[in-house]
Amino acid sequence: MNEPRQRGVGPAPMPINVYEDGEALTVEACLPGVAPDEVELSCLDGVLTIRAHGRVASREYLHQEMHDIEYLRRISVSADCRFDRAEASAEHGIVTVRVPKTRPKAPEKIRIQITRKKPD
Repeated sequence: MNEPRQRGVGPAPMPINVYEDGEALTVEACLPGVAPDEVELSCLDGVLTIRAHGRVASREYLHQEMHDIEYLRRISVSADCRFDRAEASAEHGIVTVRVPKTRPKAPEKIRIQITRKKPD
């Protein structure tokens, strides 16, 4: 049986899923017991940081295994992500962050003039 995590030892593990389609990068983070207003998202130098705090009510417990907990995860992301347009939602303990990607420029057509060499 696993020993309970000791309080104050550092951030708890945060399981994540990361996937991308042609238009966005999506990160799903498992944050049980965390209210949406306790989640902080930031991005600096291509690293998405998810920080969250789970709070347990203060009361006299007969038995207590759940405590206040801190989560922290840093994820390197590609340079073409637009964090100024990121969206986040939370449902059933899963926080989903969707970061649109810049659309690659369509290649411009370049017309090449082919000249034929006249026979001597």
